Amino acid sequence: MKTFLIIGAMEEEILPLVSEGGFEHREDRLFPYYYGAQGDTQLIVTVSKIGKVAMAACVQHFITLMECSPAFSEHHIDLIINMGVAGAIASSLNQGDIVVGDKLCQHDMDVMGLGYEIGLNPDYNSVFFETPKTVVDMVKKAYEGLDTDYTLVTGTIASGDQFISSKEKKEFIENTFHAYACEMEGASLAQVCSDNEIPFLVIRAISDKADGDAPLSYGEFKTAAIRNLTTLVKEVIKQ
Repeated sequence: MKTFLIIGAMEEEILPLVSEGGFEHREDRLFPYYYGAQGDTQLIVTVSKIGKVAMAACVQHFITLMECSPAFSEHHIDLIINMGVAGAIASSLNQGDIVVGDKLCQHDMDVMGLGYEIGLNPDYNSVFFETPKTVVDMVKKAYEGLDTDYTLVTGTIASGDQFISSKEKKEFIENTFHAYACEMEGASLAQVCSDNEIPFLVIRAISDKADGDAPLSYGEFKTAAIRNLTTLVKEVIKQ
């Protein structure tokens, strides 16, 4: 049986996935989680809290837990998924569309003062962490099997500990990293997964345009965006 770890930064991002039943809620001192199965896939679903530090801590916590805890002695993590909402950087995206991150980067990583390019962590040889192609292809296949009214695109997702709502910052992220979307956790998950050699997927539904109207449109479109994303993630699990 395969085991997927699914993480949202906020409770509302994962609740639709577990609300139909079949999950047991388990307490954990740091990250309480839902434990259940869909078909032949064991699912661990949890909430990291917002931001890159919280996400990195959550990912490593469960990797270590599954390596050391007798309760998970028969499991190893086959895939870690970060699902949630994001702001659109690409002008072609609309609220409700979904971006599959084939590359992840940190738009607020800046060690230029020491001679490194913007976005590069000096401990790594690239600005970007790349999602395994087999995982990206799996999402595309799942999307093709659904009757949808939204667009699925593949591209770079940029992460940073900032809610992007200014034209200047949005243009910086687009021009520097050629990102399709921005959010606050995905690249840290990608980094920790890469360090542990575990396949990962960051998949985000567009809730706002990352512009001056972002605070208002985020609240208005978030629920619909999560609904689209949940349907697709369920299909990915079936694949």
